[in-house]
Amino acid sequence: MSTPTADSDTRATIKAIYTERSSSYDASSFHPRQAEEYIHRANLKPGDSVLDLACGTGLVTILAKQHVGPAGRVIGIDISSGMLDVARKKTSELGLDIEYLEHDITDLDALQLGEFDVVTCASALLLLQKPLRAIEHWATLLVPNGRLLVDVMIERNVIAPAILTKIGPLVGRSLGWSGAWVESEDSLRQLFTDAGLTVEEVYASEVYETRDFQVEDGPNIFEKTVANPMFRVFGEPDVREKAKELFVEEFKGRAGPDGVVREEVKFYMGIARKDRKQ
Repeated sequence: MSTPTADSDTRATIKAIYTERSSSYDASSFHPRQAEEYIHRANLKPGDSVLDLACGTGLVTILAKQHVGPAGRVIGIDISSGMLDVARKKTSELGLDIEYLEHDITDLDALQLGEFDVVTCASALLLLQKPLRAIEHWATLLVPNGRLLVDVMIERNVIAPAILTKIGPLVGRSLGWSGAWVESEDSLRQLFTDAGLTVEEVYASEVYETRDFQVEDGPNIFEKTVANPMFRVFGEPDVREKAKELFVEEFKGRAGPDGVVREEVKFYMGIARKDRKQ
């Protein structure tokens, strides 16, 4: 038996986190809106084939099937059994024919999926240790002229992850993933190019959510943040006090002259195409 790697540890953590979040995931106000944007940009036609990676509760997957119709093939893949249970239940209630598979989205060769007109991956690329390798792999699943749609959250605009990423080295904790490679739209554009794909468009999405906090809200924001399974490691007893102190200090530093800390949830969205010659 091989020794577990950092990648396998991270995958196990993400799997557990999203399984725990599965029952409440759809309650987020921005995930359904983002799914609609994916479908709008995908320009799906009846009969198209779609592979939705990190499909979660099926937000993109179900909309895709409704657009491609009975003649279209749609597969959703996710690492979390809990998320897939929710997706399958919703799909059954709607009477749709979608295949869901529990699998690591970075290594799909064993599934022998064939090729697809469109491959999507919403709200997951940032969680991968090797995003370029993933994009290269997904490109092999596209038909000639097939299109890949992905996104990365603009983390600097989202208060909790940005602060925890900054203070992590000071308390010996990490989120397990990093958006440090994402500096602008060009970061995603370069990723596509390095993977041998032709960039169709990379853009900043609309602002899905805006939240205003008062500077004195810092301690409460920390407590709510570390209650989330994605950030729970910063609330572990041996680091909690120090992490909270640093979090609150950094939170105060992000306030404007009016004492308001503003958070904007938005993403860089990217669409790329596999050329016929590939």
